[in-house]
Amino acid sequence: MRGSPRIHAAVAGCVGWPEEVNNPQHRLRVPEAPTILMLHSRHDPANNYAWATGVHRQTRGRTVLVPYEGAGHSVYGRSDCTRDTVDDYLTDLKTPRAGSSCAAAEVN
Repeated sequence: MRGSPRIHAAVAGCVGWPEEVNNPQHRLRVPEAPTILMLHSRHDPANNYAWATGVHRQTRGRTVLVPYEGAGHSVYGRSDCTRDTVDDYLTDLKTPRAGSSCAAAEVN
């Protein structure tokens, strides 16, 4: 399992838990929904980018995944591109083209 030590500790604490899982893993089904914007950092220390691509694969046709090429957990506001992408989606329901991405912002 890849991820941060904090996540490992959280998951390991559940091993052997005597209760049934109330929300077991399952394939995602999004039968009827407007296109969902997924904006995810390629180098997120808490949520691996592979998880985002997994969700995107399972919801193909219902989601558009826009990777932010930089690091960080929160992406909105990291660059003009990330902010404009989210603002355009929320205010005008404008979805970016498949294959779009946002370049990493310069670190000051």
